[in-house]
Amino acid sequence: MALADDLLPVAYELRAIAGQEGFRPHSATLITTMESGTHTGDGGDNEIRTPLLEANEQNPRIRWLDDEEIAVGGYPGKGVVEIGAITPLFAGGGTDLEILTGADMQRRDRMYIEIVGPKHPKGQRYVVLDVQAERPLRYVIRARPSGGAGWGP
Repeated sequence: MALADDLLPVAYELRAIAGQEGFRPHSATLITTMESGTHTGDGGDNEIRTPLLEANEQNPRIRWLDDEEIAVGGYPGKGVVEIGAITPLFAGGGTDLEILTGADMQRRDRMYIEIVGPKHPKGQRYVVLDVQAERPLRYVIRARPSGGAGWGP
């Protein structure tokens, strides 16, 4: 077992402290929407909602990138958000990378992150731009606001 594996439970607990102290007012929920029909527009939509949480059901860090970070990162438009660090999956908790990347999604499925909090009291859906998973103790998601009434890119 590598040192990083031993440190995952510690990172998971430490990341929860800021939420317990009131510094994580925004929640993030991963929403996967699947069409039930065999053709686009047939049937209804089924949603799977997965809250993104650290230990003791605390919200992850969520911050909005400034204009310089958006330009340097080559991200489209304003409002790009960074969610994380999110602790990778381990025996006592964490988040599975396959859920974040949509590894089990089918061709017509859609994936969003809904953020609710002071900046979005009624909730705002975001489209995932990328998931950074190259570090052993954390994942980071970057997402942009979805267009229209919460649906579509």
